[in-house]
Amino acid sequence: MMKHIFILLATVLLLFSCEDVLEEEVYDAVTPENFFQTENDAIVGVIGVYDGLQNNNYWYQQFMLSEALPGSLGHFWDQNFNTLTYTDNTGGLWALWTQGYKIIGTANSMISVLENSSLEDDLKNQLLGEVKYIRAMVYFNTVRMFGHIPLVTVVPSSIQDAVTPLEGADESVFESQFLKQVDRSEVYDFIVEDLQFAEANLPEASFANGVENGRAKKGAATALLAKVYLTQAGLQYNYTSGTLDPGDDSKWALAAEKCAELITNGPYALEPNFADIFKNENENNEEIIFSIQYLESSIAGVTGEGTQAAARLGIRGADITPYAWKQAFSNKSFFDQWVDTNGESDNRFSTTYLTSYVDNSGDTINYGSGNFLRPQVWKFASDYDNPSISALGSGDYGDNTVYMRYADVLLMHSEALNEANGAPDNNTIFGINEVKQRAGQPLIELPISKEELREAIWKERKWELVYEGHYFYDCQRTGRLKDEIELNWDVSGGTVRKITLDAITDKFYILPIHFNALSSNTSLIQNYGW
Repeated sequence: MMKHIFILLATVLLLFSCEDVLEEEVYDAVTPENFFQTENDAIVGVIGVYDGLQNNNYWYQQFMLSEALPGSLGHFWDQNFNTLTYTDNTGGLWALWTQGYKIIGTANSMISVLENSSLEDDLKNQLLGEVKYIRAMVYFNTVRMFGHIPLVTVVPSSIQDAVTPLEGADESVFESQFLKQVDRSEVYDFIVEDLQFAEANLPEASFANGVENGRAKKGAATALLAKVYLTQAGLQYNYTSGTLDPGDDSKWALAAEKCAELITNGPYALEPNFADIFKNENENNEEIIFSIQYLESSIAGVTGEGTQAAARLGIRGADITPYAWKQAFSNKSFFDQWVDTNGESDNRFSTTYLTSYVDNSGDTINYGSGNFLRPQVWKFASDYDNPSISALGSGDYGDNTVYMRYADVLLMHSEALNEANGAPDNNTIFGINEVKQRAGQPLIELPISKEELREAIWKERKWELVYEGHYFYDCQRTGRLKDEIELNWDVSGGTVRKITLDAITDKFYILPIHFNALSSNTSLIQNYGW
């Protein structure tokens, strides 16, 4: 236990840059009971686990994977996911594997200390619920990406050991957990257990002042449980045979039940204006169930707490003030599908895409020329032209990364009811119609067949949630990946997929485990097809 405490202490000290709350102490007599001297110490420790989620490479690589592989997004710098040429040596995959297990290792350490602390039970269980929510979220991301993974639930010998075993490390940890991949179902059982604990012990979101504070609440656990059940009900890539296997149909009803709890009991609601969801000044609003928190560096005393999203999505070389890399941009094929389906009257259109801008000379520049060949992704760039930070570096923006919002819950509810019951009624179409009504689009009317509603829900998820990190996973569980890749074949304004359509096999439904992980841990088995 002493070793675990010192590991956690070192981790927390490394992670805290957002709050100057740690005083220099002598920790030569640290025990589980006195590691947290006050309740605030414990809260600060848990915030350190949240801090691991801010890693720009981790979330940006997830964003790129989910949007670039099916093809809603093009990438200017690294086109491996666009061109389907990624391998087990692609660097982005290593970032996803290592950072994911680092967060899990930090969470395991914090859970160990909290469970053995003398904190009052209600606070202890709330903090444990927050950390278990984070651990479940990261495991959910990891198991969907890589399928056949180790399930590490105890504290490793060091935080680095949670990524790759080191010489001289505690072999019992690795032999029993890290060196052993477990069946996907075992990982999901563990995720559900963590989320059920979180759901039972986290407070409700209140929005007393119109916003929440960004920490996990009961509704975040309920919503993620719904998504986990929805994923289990969908198709599953068999990483030992390379086939797409049916999911567990009983999970549809469970997913619908969890969504219904949020719809019936609140406290979440759709923002009336779609554009307001992602504005920095409106962050943590009533539609946001959970998001990764960032602070812009123009705030006094804040450094290293910003996001690179706005800079990565901005227009490279444009005659405008904000700094931009233009690492990613919209896929014109995907963009044209939206225009052909809904037209530019869709209320989400101008928030999702930038199709023109006014340069420093006062001229209006429309997309289609120079570095502005395609519409830019604009959902998360509310800070991009903020004059208080426009002269700062690329990682200084304050826009949060939305992980789960209420519109997703509404669409999941319609999907789960449709699949579970097969006879759409007013309750089934309620969720999708709430989303369509805000978008200014025609509502679904009864009667409608199960198959017709399934297609309508699929398209609505594409338009509503695009660029929020759901596209690949939705393709994965519905078996639509090859069809979507074909629709979005030209992803880079002239650069197309580097393989033939016939070469797109089911192996693309899962990622290869990175070469570094395989070489450092010879017990790991590569996913079928890779």
